Formats: sequence, C-alpha cells, structure tokens
Amino acid sequence: MTPPVNCLPVANPSPALSLSSRDGLGTYLVALWRRRHFAWHMAMGGMRSRNSSTTLGLLWWMLDPLILGGVFLLVFGVILNTRRGDPNYIGFLLSGLFAFTYTRTTMMRGANAVSSNASLIATQRFPRMVLPLSAVIEGAVAFSVSLVPFFLIAGFSNGDWPGLHTLVLLPAIVFHTMFNLGLSLLVACLVIPFRDIGNVVGHIARIWMYLSPVIWPLDERLANAPQTLARMLEYNPMAGILGLYRTALLDRTSLPYHWWGSAAWALGLLVLGVIVFRRMEHKLPRYLT
Repeated sequence: MTPPVNCLPVANPSPALSLSSRDGLGTYLVALWRRRHFAWHMAMGGMRSRNSSTTLGLLWWMLDPLILGGVFLLVFGVILNTRRGDPNYIGFLLSGLFAFTYTRTTMMRGANAVSSNASLIATQRFPRMVLPLSAVIEGAVAFSVSLVPFFLIAGFSNGDWPGLHTLVLLPAIVFHTMFNLGLSLLVACLVIPFRDIGNVVGHIARIWMYLSPVIWPLDERLANAPQTLARMLEYNPMAGILGLYRTALLDRTSLPYHWWGSAAWALGLLVLGVIVFRRMEHKLPRYLT
C-alpha cells in the first residue's frame, strides 16, 4: 500500500510558511528555492513507493520504456515497415520514445500532484508549486536512468556511442525540463477545478505522441499531410526537442528550428505556467475541500 505523501518529512519552518496571495513572484520563487530539498525527497519517495511491492523495484524505470520500445519496434518497424532504410531505426525510435515518455509521465503526474496531496495542502503552508515540481524531478531522474540502456542498445546495434555531439544533451534536457514543468503547472491548474480532465490526460498524451516525430521522421508526415495538419506538426513543441535529442544521442544534423523552437516553447510555457499557477494557488484549499 502506497504511504500517504503527507507522511514525508517537512523541512524546518522558514519564511515560506508565511506566504500569502499578496506576496510578489520574486518572494515566492525564493521560498520555492528554499523548499528544493523537500521537492527532491517527495520525488524520491514517490519513485520508491511506486515500485516497492515489485521484485525488480526501480529497474522498472528502465524496463517500462524498453518493453514499450520493443512493442513499437515490432509493430511499426517490422510489421508496418516504417523504418524505410534507416540504418538505426532502433535508436531513432527509442530516443523519441524515451524523451516523450518523460513528457507524458510528468504531464500525468502533474495532473494528480495537487489533488492527491489535499491533506498536505490543508495542514501545511508552503509553495504549492513544490508538488508539480516534484513530479517533474521524478520524471527527470527516470529519464536520466533510461539513457544508460539507450546508449548500450544504440551503441551495440549501430555504433552510436557518446561523443562530442553528446554535449547537446545538456541544453536538450534543460529546455525539455523547463517545458515539462510549465506543462505540468498548467495541467495541474486545469485539473483542480475540472477533475474530469484528469481522466483524459493519458489519451491526450497518446494522441500527441502519434502527432510527434517519435515513430517516424517529421518530413515523412508532412509529405502528404493536409495543409492544416502540416502547420500543426511544424509548430509541435516536441518536434524541436526531439530534434535536439537525436543530435545529442545519434549525431544527426540539428536544424535551426530545433534550437529556437525548443527555447521558445520552454521559456514561454514555463513563464505562463508559473504565472497561472501562482494566481490560482490561493484558491486550492477551496477546490480541494
């Protein structure tokens, strides 16, 4: 049985406990930074509790995307033959799938981060943004762990070992994490007053994955796509982010929109998510009671 999150240790009292809706954003972010250790312990506690009853435990953080990647490889790479001459379709598929899994898990857990901690919100005064932040930290750690089997598979299957191109992984992860945090904050704000949205987040994420260049390259999708759909795919935030990952992991050429698109989406969504969540935060106890 998963232990309640509010049983986790709370940091010693600090100025964060005196936050009110009238405090400025700078004061709020300082208080949030002081709670960074609390967010980390919540994330690690969540990881342990999700797999505490299984034999392999935390190894499932690597096995889950690998098994899913095997299923996708069988269906799309073998049966439907979407690889189309790509010498490292395995690396292409896994790099997209692992990265998108990071977004999907933070999106889904961010949706439940606030509602599942109603008792903690009712009994403690702290920056509530810690809750979606802990979901993003948990997803980031799981994604980092999944890179180990990825490099082994891509290296032995096609010789794609880490090199100088792997340095692009740092900005890719930074942009990706900023984007995921902003997305998690926005989804949490929507789910709180409209609980039914939480039931469809998983379906939305699945549709989004098929509209993203996860399974096959974006240029193949745009070749015969209707004009409206082509525009949507071009401005898909995951297109730029996945492009950076494939540069870092597979040494493929990065295009300018991979950089400016990733940076623009990451910064824009993060700023929007912080502002919206901060304005709604003081209403949380009313919605959760």
